[in-house]
Parts: sequence; C-alpha cells; structure tokens
Amino acid sequence: MGLLLILPILVSGYIYCHGSIYHQATLSRYDGQLLYMLIAKTGLFLFAIAAIVSFALLYASKHGYFQYVTPDYADYAKYVRAFLVRYGIADEAGASLWVFFGQASVLSFFFAWLFPRVFPFLLMVRYRIGPAKAKALVLNSLVPLPPLTKHLLGSISDEDSLYMFSMEDRKVYVGRVSSVGDLHEAGLMDEDFEIVPTMSGYRDKDTLKVTYTTDYSAVVEDMELSGREIGFTILLSQKNIVSISRFEPEVWARFKARQDGTETNHAYLERLKVFADGL
Repeated sequence: MGLLLILPILVSGYIYCHGSIYHQATLSRYDGQLLYMLIAKTGLFLFAIAAIVSFALLYASKHGYFQYVTPDYADYAKYVRAFLVRYGIADEAGASLWVFFGQASVLSFFFAWLFPRVFPFLLMVRYRIGPAKAKALVLNSLVPLPPLTKHLLGSISDEDSLYMFSMEDRKVYVGRVSSVGDLHEAGLMDEDFEIVPTMSGYRDKDTLKVTYTTDYSAVVEDMELSGREIGFTILLSQKNIVSISRFEPEVWARFKARQDGTETNHAYLERLKVFADGL
C-alpha cells in the first residue's frame, strides 16, 4: 500500500515537471535534494487533487449518479472490489482502500499530463498563435533568460518586424525567427534556432560594411509564379551570433544610399516590404 502513496507522488511530479515549459527551462537550477523536493512537492499537490476527485467519483458511484450514463455499471467500484478480492490482490476489508488509492494514482498521472498543457493552450486560443509562439511567450515572460535568448524569443511574437543577425563568420541574415531549440532538463534549451530569411549577405573583412548578395523575396516571387510550395528556413546557432538588431528597410536604404552616395532603390525597397508583410 505504501507504493500507492510514494510512487504516484514522485512519478506524477516528474511527469508534470517534464511537460511544463517553465519547469523544463528551470530544472537545471535545482540539484540533489532541491530537485527531489520540487518533484515531491509538485506530485503531492497533484495527488491531493486526484484524491479529492477520486473520493467524489466513488461517492457518486455508490449513490447511483452514474446510472443514467452506465446503468449496468453505475456502482463501478463494487465490481473493482470484487475483482481484487477474487484474484487475491486485496482482502475484503482493504479492497475499498485499494480502489480509492488506485483510482487516485491513475488520476494523478492524468492531471500531471494535462495541467502543463492547459496554460499554453489558453494562450494559443486567446492570442490565436501556434505552439512555437506560445512556448516563446511563456519562456520570455516567466523564465529568467540570457539577453540573447530572450531577444530571440521576443522576436518570434514580433510579426511586424525583421531582425538582422551578424554571425562570427561575417555572414549576415535578415528575417524572422520561426522557432527556437527544444527544451531539455539538463541545460535550458538547445542553442539552434530557425529563421525565415528575407535577405542574406556578408560583412567585408576590412571595412565590415554589409553587402547583401541574396534577395529571397525574388526567389519567393519565382516560386509563386511556378506554382511551387513556399516554405524554407535557415538553421543558425546562438553561439555564432555576434549581434542581433531590429532591421528597418527604410532606415537601411537611407543609410546605404548615404554610404554609397547613391539614391535609394525604391522598387527594391517596395518589393522587400511586400515580402516581409507576407511572411
């Protein structure tokens, strides 16, 4: 009987922490006894809720509240007790206790799986966003993060802006962050992230001036004309980022025109803005 108390508490606590976005991102902060106490505390809370629900179900079953749903098995606890006694799992006196704690254990596992998914689901419904943006919103608002990671997560929800990424190898990318690395218990999250590119280029090794060599908006236009499906990303790593900043096409065009002593290419600028708005 003791296992019916200890195992559900620990297992349900682990299931909850493993499924929770917040706890996945912060488990690495706990070590040894602190981690054990966190899982035990969470599991105890879940098991207490499950015990209350189990008691309510047994009460409703005994008093015939389920007879309109399952007339033949309205008092399902009676059949479970008979099964336990028949096969020698429990004696007549302790069968009811086995039913209660067994049902509470199963419910605690179910609640441990369900509860961490409720809050992200409500965010998805309220803001009409996908799972990746909901995860980014939770992490960005609740979890203490390094400034670079926090900036990347914030850019996922910023659909009206483009960002420029300068890398260690002097490559430069402009686009939107579409997803960040998966969470894991050992160390927050993977450093890889994906962007939907708008432009890419490089910095001159001597002057560090940016030169864009690839305009993805033109590629998208060609794909649209040929009827091909559009959907591509570039995988980058946070450890290779030198800087990240918001990219304003109009500001860049003015800066480039002044830098080169030429006028702004309005046709190119308009095509870039149309492509950015369509992402």
